[in-house]
Amino acid sequence: MLPLQTSRLLVFPCRLPVITEIYLQDPHAAESLQARIPPEWPLADLKEQLPHLIETLQDDPKAFPWLLWVIIDAKDKTLIGDVGFKGRPDKNGVVEIGYSLLPQFRDRGYMQEAATALVHWAFQQPHVKKVVAECDVTNTASRRVLEKLGMQENGMTGEMIQWRLLRGELRPIR
Repeated sequence: MLPLQTSRLLVFPCRLPVITEIYLQDPHAAESLQARIPPEWPLADLKEQLPHLIETLQDDPKAFPWLLWVIIDAKDKTLIGDVGFKGRPDKNGVVEIGYSLLPQFRDRGYMQEAATALVHWAFQQPHVKKVVAECDVTNTASRRVLEKLGMQENGMTGEMIQWRLLRGELRPIR
């Protein structure tokens, strides 16, 4: 059931109109998300990806909900970050997860909570067999999130560690 709800968070998939509002910095985005959006969000990486997300959803409406999800603190209704996949599952049932959290909300376990909920949702979809990720070797916080998800290192590409989690390896939500 959407949105995903954890003990502290709401995790919402974003449809094309909301992603467009975010891209255009339309004040209506906060109303659409029913949350306060800090002025520093979206962070640079997501800001750069928004035109691609818009184009993807225009060309392939079924890419929803396989792209951008927002993370909202359920108590104070503040957007604290984003999580999502880099597209629909491929023909082998593989999706790649990515995420970011505003700096002032880091080191509180929020990303672990949001990513766990999203990975569990993904594996509830019958065609998803594997979730993959990558993180820079220097990004210890991201590495901890992936390890706590139960992901296994699966090699290196340059300075990026590759990770994988198979459906049968998924840990229960605690």
